[in-house]
Amino acid sequence: MTQLVRGGDTEAFAELFNRHRGAAYRLASMHTSDAYTAQDFVAEAFFRVLQALRSGGGPSTSFRSYLLRVLRNLVTESGRNSGRQVPVPDVSAYEVEYAASAGNEALRKYEHVLVREALSSLSDRWRTILWCTIVQSQQPASIADTMGISPNSVAALAYRAKEGLRQAYLSVHLDQQSYPSRCSYYVGRLAAYSRGRLGECGSEEVMVHLDGCDTCAGLYREIDELNGLLPV
Repeated sequence: MTQLVRGGDTEAFAELFNRHRGAAYRLASMHTSDAYTAQDFVAEAFFRVLQALRSGGGPSTSFRSYLLRVLRNLVTESGRNSGRQVPVPDVSAYEVEYAASAGNEALRKYEHVLVREALSSLSDRWRTILWCTIVQSQQPASIADTMGISPNSVAALAYRAKEGLRQAYLSVHLDQQSYPSRCSYYVGRLAAYSRGRLGECGSEEVMVHLDGCDTCAGLYREIDELNGLLPV
C-alpha cells in the first residue's frame, strides 16, 4: 500500500487514512485539551507521512507504528514550544511489552483503550481467570477452589483465555466495522488465521480470499506483523 502512495496513488493514501485515523486520534486526544487540537495533530501527522512517502522515504512495513511515532513527536514538539513537558508513550515499546505480559501494566500504556475493548469482548469467566493469573499472579492451585475446578482445568482455562485475549487484541486493531460487508467475514477471521488457530479448512478458505482481495491481503500483512510481537 505504501508503495502505491510513493507512486502517486491518492486513493491508496485515502484508504490508509481511513484505516488508521481512529488510532491516531485516540493517541492525540490523550494529550490535548480539546478535540480540535487533536484533529489538527492528526492531520499534520498524516501530512508529514505523506510528504515522506512522496519523497521516497517513510514506512516500509508498519504504517501505523510510523504514523504514531510522527504524531508522538508532534505532540512532544508542541509541548516543548509552549514550555510544557508532555509525556507521550512510545507505542512500539508498548507493543513489545504487551506481547510479553498482556496484563495490568499494559492497561496503563497508550493502547489501554484497545486492550479494554479486547477484554470487554471476552466472557466473564475468561476475564476472571486473566485477572487472577496475570494481574494478581495467582497460581492455578490457589484459584482452583474459588472457581470450583481442578488446578489442571485452571491452567487450561488460563491458556484459552490468554489466546482469546491475543486474538481479540489483534481484532480491535482492524476496526472491522469500517470495511466492506463482502470482506467482513474474512476480516473477522484474520486474527485467528494469523495465530494459526483456524484449522486446515478455515485457513484454506481465508487463503483463497486473500489471494483475490488486495484490501484484506494488506490487512493481513498489518495484523501478522503485530502478531509477530505476541507469544505463540
